[in-house]
Amino acid sequence: MDFKAIALNFLDLRVKKEYDELIKLIDENFALDHFRDGKINGRDEYRKYLDANEPPPGTWEEPIVEGNVVKITGQIKKFMMNWTVHSALTFTDEGKICDIKLWR
Repeated sequence: MDFKAIALNFLDLRVKKEYDELIKLIDENFALDHFRDGKINGRDEYRKYLDANEPPPGTWEEPIVEGNVVKITGQIKKFMMNWTVHSALTFTDEGKICDIKLWR
C-alpha cells in the first residue's frame, strides 16, 4: 500500500477543501491530536472540524514513511506568523488514515 501517495492526496484535498473526497480516506475510528485544537475522535466529528477550520496556507517537505506512519513537516502561516508544524499520519492495514498527530 502506498501510504505516501495517500498522505499527499489527503494534503491536496485538505487545501482544496474537497472534504467529501477527503473523508473517504479516513477510518471511522479516527483520532486527531492537535497541538492547538486538542483531541477530536471519530470520522463524523473530524468532518465537522474540517468544515469549521480553514486550512492555513503552507508548504510541505517530502513525506517520510516509517512503516504504517507518514511524517510530514511543513511551514504554515497562521495569525500573521510563520510556523513550523509536524504531522504523523497513521494508517490501517486497509490504507485508511486512523490517527493524525500535529505538533509544533
